[in-house]
Amino acid sequence: MSARRAGRSGRIGAGTVLLILLLLVGAGAFAGVTALEAKRLELEARQAQLAALQQRNRIAPQPAANEVPITINPFLMEESFALAANGLQERIVGLIDEVDGKLISIGVDPQTTGDEEAARRVSVHVAAEMTGKALQKILYDLETQTPLAFVARLNASRRTSRSENDDAAKEEPRLAVSMTVIGYRRKGGPS
Repeated sequence: MSARRAGRSGRIGAGTVLLILLLLVGAGAFAGVTALEAKRLELEARQAQLAALQQRNRIAPQPAANEVPITINPFLMEESFALAANGLQERIVGLIDEVDGKLISIGVDPQTTGDEEAARRVSVHVAAEMTGKALQKILYDLETQTPLAFVARLNASRRTSRSENDDAAKEEPRLAVSMTVIGYRRKGGPS
């Protein structure tokens, strides 16, 4: 009987192993089918996106009846580096005068030669005294009006009052401002 039991338990073990293998194969097949279905759905979604983009591309945008073409030129228009630097300096001095600021000094970095990209940049250094509101207006005007100018470096510190009287305390504090303003000339323009 022990041989019978051994044969029977061997068949049960083999059946169990076969059943486990069949379950693993079935689970693998199910996972493969699920992955294929996910890929198919992704492909259909991409095809729908492509069709929508193609449809949108076929429809030409219609300009509004009262639309005015943009004619803003963001670049410094002067014919040479020296004239562009002078124009940017005059603009900054005008903005400081407009807000009742006090110009301390203004200077220009020399034109960089040899590097075509750097040669287009005009960099002006400014030191002035003004109020916080005046500084805010200057920064806004520099970066929103054309030709565009960008503040690359800015240091502002509160000026200490020499006399501590009541009138000085009522006034908005003055700031000592040091900044570097950069404008650009069009690439390929005259040097």
